[in-house]
Amino acid sequence: MSIAAIAAASAGIAYIAGSEGREKKNQYAEYEARSKAIAEERKRKAFIEPKDYWEEDELKQYDGSQDPDGPILMAADGKVFNVYKGRHFYGPGCEYHVFAGRNATRLLAKSKLEEETEEEKAQKLNMAERATLKGWLWTFDGKYEVVGKLKGFDEESTSTRTVM
Repeated sequence: MSIAAIAAASAGIAYIAGSEGREKKNQYAEYEARSKAIAEERKRKAFIEPKDYWEEDELKQYDGSQDPDGPILMAADGKVFNVYKGRHFYGPGCEYHVFAGRNATRLLAKSKLEEETEEEKAQKLNMAERATLKGWLWTFDGKYEVVGKLKGFDEESTSTRTVM
């Protein structure tokens, strides 16, 4: 057998052996294109026009329970976030749904998943709770879109209500 024939046979074998890799590469490219299209459609459905200020009562309708594909809003430390990307955390029936559609500042700071008592609401956040809140905000700022501020939010009391 000549060297040319051996080279041609080797090239043919290499081509056939590489066909599995090319097929996987094509499948991955198709998967990526579908994933991107799904993400863009979710983003379109969950879009909400940003506002300068949101009333606390306005947030309730955006807790994810009325529209399973729509925006999910949550306020933390005076900022209102659209957390639709975290629907698997904040959507109905999910672990952190208690934070959706409300001012979640104090619950986040205290790492609580249930409502505070009136007595707890009257207490100011301590240094450790404020640090915990800052950690959550750092995560939210890097992950979710800010769509406005919470009207009347008082940084000192961490509420929109006057605490007596």
